[in-house]
Amino acid sequence: MNMKVLIVSKTRLYNERCVGGLREDGQSVRLLTPQGNNQPLNTQFDVGDVWELDMTPRPNCVPPHVEDVLVTGQEYVDECENLTEELLQRVAPWEGGPDSLFDGHLRVTGNDHMYIRKPWVPDRSTWFWLPDRDLTLVKNGNKCYYAYPGGEEIKYVGLMQPIDSIPAKTLVRLSLARWWKQEGADDTLEERCYLQLSGWYS
Repeated sequence: MNMKVLIVSKTRLYNERCVGGLREDGQSVRLLTPQGNNQPLNTQFDVGDVWELDMTPRPNCVPPHVEDVLVTGQEYVDECENLTEELLQRVAPWEGGPDSLFDGHLRVTGNDHMYIRKPWVPDRSTWFWLPDRDLTLVKNGNKCYYAYPGGEEIKYVGLMQPIDSIPAKTLVRLSLARWWKQEGADDTLEERCYLQLSGWYS
C-alpha cells in the first residue's frame, strides 16, 4: 500500500519513539519499522510532516492496536501549514467527558488512571478528543498527567513541553498503551491498556 500520511504524534517510549499518522483516507496508522519495532530516537518523522509511505499491515495485530503498519519505503512530501485546521477537517473527534472515549469501555483505577481490559476492547487504540472541560497538569515525580475535573488522570507521553492547563475544546490526541501487567502481580489481575495523552493542537 502506498499513500500519503500526515504525522500527528511522536511520543516517548523508553529508547524509541512511537509515531502516529493519519492516512489521506482518514485512517489512523502507527508507523513501525520493517521489523515491527517502534521508530528510533533519530527518526525523521516529525509532527506536521506529510510523507509518501509504502506500508504493510503488521501481521497478527492484537486488538485494539489495529493501526500498526510496517513502513517499507518513505519519501518526504511537505509540511502541513495549519495542522489543527487540517485535522478538524479530516476527522470527527470524540466530544464530551471521559465516558465518550473508546466506546465507553474505559475503567478507572484506585489512583484515578484510566484503562481498558478484556473482553471490553474498542475497535481502535488511537483517536482525537475535544474535552468539554479544562485538563489540568498534575506532576508525580518525573511523570506528568492531565486531570479531568472528575478526578480521572491521563498520562502525558508527548514530546512538547507540558503546559499548566489544556483548555476545554482543544483538540488532543489519545492512545492506549500496549497490553501490560505489572511483573509479580497477583494472578487475578488482568492485563490492561492504559490511556495516554500524546499531545494537543492549538
